[in-house]
Amino acid sequence: MLKAKTSGGAAASGGGAAVGQALYDLGGESTWTCPDGVTSVCVVCIGGGEAMQGSAWASSGGRAGGLGWKNDIPVSAGTGYALMVGRAGGSGRDPHSVGSGGNYHGGDSWFIDKATVHGEGGGKGSGYGGDGGGNGGTSSSWGFGCGAGGYTGNGGTSSASDGAGGGAAAGGSYSSTHGGAAGGGTGPWGQSASGTGTAYCGGEGGSGGESGEVGENPWWSKGVLAPRKGGDYGGGGGGAGSSSPWNSHMCPGGRGCVRIIWGSGRAFPDTKTGDM
Repeated sequence: MLKAKTSGGAAASGGGAAVGQALYDLGGESTWTCPDGVTSVCVVCIGGGEAMQGSAWASSGGRAGGLGWKNDIPVSAGTGYALMVGRAGGSGRDPHSVGSGGNYHGGDSWFIDKATVHGEGGGKGSGYGGDGGGNGGTSSSWGFGCGAGGYTGNGGTSSASDGAGGGAAAGGSYSSTHGGAAGGGTGPWGQSASGTGTAYCGGEGGSGGESGEVGENPWWSKGVLAPRKGGDYGGGGGGAGSSSPWNSHMCPGGRGCVRIIWGSGRAFPDTKTGDM
């Protein structure tokens, strides 16, 4: 069973509501057990980003994971609830991420089941389900990785394009020689600034997410073995060029996550959604 990063206390004296949160960001299935004093939770799910599509020169960069959130999900103290964290495409460990060209799709993330709330993996739709959210970028153009979905808008889906609604930006393409940069990921701490794109550079993360890696660009070189990983959480991996390794494992997507919060007055997309 996966361990969660959990914080927050038990129920306050006098019958006050419990306050806390748990973050799951290691790929695979797990169980969250509801603590005492908690009767409902709010959850955000971000799907894993896709790796470079296929294994050939000038292959497309990865499509990004979708983000879905849902508030006021009823829960009962002491009950265990299933959840899935989508693995990054290119990890080589998720049997559900295998596509026709190889193991490069990102995995889905969900809480209880997909019908409750979910974020789809990049390349598997990149959509979402719940009360709200945003699609991950889905461009099929070669070179750059797409940006992960936002809380009220979509991730960047063309070269160096901005994210919307707290979503991440896409990486910038450069040339068929050097390939393209990876897309940014979106943070699970609630909606804040969207990521912005810059030509040739890795896509900026949205809502505090990790930016995508740049790899090669016109001004400097990290060498042909430089990885172009998508940003956590859900960013699409960069694309290959003629001077790059033709292997999706070298350009993986960003991993997915599931974050659960509880306490009076807390709600996605941005009401008391930070750690408390």
